[in-house]
Amino acid sequence: MDVYRRVGVSVRARRSRLGWTQEYLAEAAGLHPSYLGQIERGVKKISLKTLHALALALGTTMGDILDEPEPTSDRWQARIDGLLRDKSPKQKAFLYSTLRHLSREMGSRG
Repeated sequence: MDVYRRVGVSVRARRSRLGWTQEYLAEAAGLHPSYLGQIERGVKKISLKTLHALALALGTTMGDILDEPEPTSDRWQARIDGLLRDKSPKQKAFLYSTLRHLSREMGSRG
């Protein structure tokens, strides 16, 4: 994977772990949302200035973004973790119960 793609994957993974939308991160970093999407897909080459702005917005360093290993965890798990981050234990229990019910329903419909 080339360096620009790895940076994009790293930014997307960090954003997802925080439960943020592209629009939210783009605004926090002073970027246009479509440009952030292109960065995350590795389509656009990112400048050091933009990398620095993203690192600040994500609460990390440029080095951490550049050095993050290629993702091995499931993207869906990261998305779910981001959604649960600010929920109370009671809300988490409700969401788990709902997800378990939906999973069973989907399984029975095969």
